[in-house]
Amino acid sequence: MPFTPFHLGPVLLLGVLLYRWVDLPTLLVSSIIIDIRAALVVYGPLGPPAHGILTTFVGGTLIAILLTTVVSSLPDSINHWLGFGRLTDSVSRRAIFAGSVLGIYSHVILDSILYTDTRPLFPLAWNPFFVDGVKFIPVYAGCTLTGILGVITFAVKYWSKR
Repeated sequence: MPFTPFHLGPVLLLGVLLYRWVDLPTLLVSSIIIDIRAALVVYGPLGPPAHGILTTFVGGTLIAILLTTVVSSLPDSINHWLGFGRLTDSVSRRAIFAGSVLGIYSHVILDSILYTDTRPLFPLAWNPFFVDGVKFIPVYAGCTLTGILGVITFAVKYWSKR
């Protein structure tokens, strides 16, 4: 799913259900951040394949560490705004890292289900998640449905917290 919002659906629902252990804003950002490379392939200067090193567990882990460092270092003024997307009053570095890893790994797995050019177990060329014959529409529909459920669940939890 290069550069699409569909990745947000499953992680939004997961993040709301696991809000005590993962930082929801970090989870949402991490689920789409690795599509920067795909966007640069589709719209910019990079050549194919759209799914490169970032769409692997190795590359994703490095991005998760970098994202954890950045989010953990954000000034209080930005963290104040992120607080509106959190269901807890405080956030730990562990929750930020868990959100980073969960979001990125979910992206890697979703892309690996659909695309033959993904190599999630880099340096191995084998993709154990790819299922020949899986159609895009059911996967996108599932992502949309989980996104809708995630928004509803977030709203219920957010307003009951207030």
